[in-house]
Amino acid sequence: MDEERVQKNYDRMRKIIEVMPFSRHLGMELEDVSDGYAKLRLHFKKENTTAMDALHGGAIASLIDTTGAMAAWTTAEIATPRYFGSTVGVNVNYLSGAIGEDVLAEGRILKRGKEIIYTDVRATNEDGKLLAQGTVVYRIIETNKEQG
Repeated sequence: MDEERVQKNYDRMRKIIEVMPFSRHLGMELEDVSDGYAKLRLHFKKENTTAMDALHGGAIASLIDTTGAMAAWTTAEIATPRYFGSTVGVNVNYLSGAIGEDVLAEGRILKRGKEIIYTDVRATNEDGKLLAQGTVVYRIIETNKEQG
């Protein structure tokens, strides 16, 4: 992946995360992206918790889904009419609770087919403690429209 495309995709991904109502509501922020890799942060927000500041599992699942999707989008130009993408499946395994803290998720592509992309996503706290692990199956298709 050339550096110009990486930077262009990073800028587009960052903007999408910032303006997408759901990710903004949850408090997601794009931290890093490279070929086949994405890293997002979920900022601690009291409204995303259950009892005693424990982060709700749905917020973690959403972070895993979004991180896997962003890793998949490193293989195509996001936010152009040329491509369309959507999540096909998400599997999440919760390993430890996140209590009153930010969560980081790192997604890596395991395999890229013609349309289907398999990603592994690991969610940790700032200290690197593994909180959840998930797989995201994402589909990106070319729409045969010219880039805009």
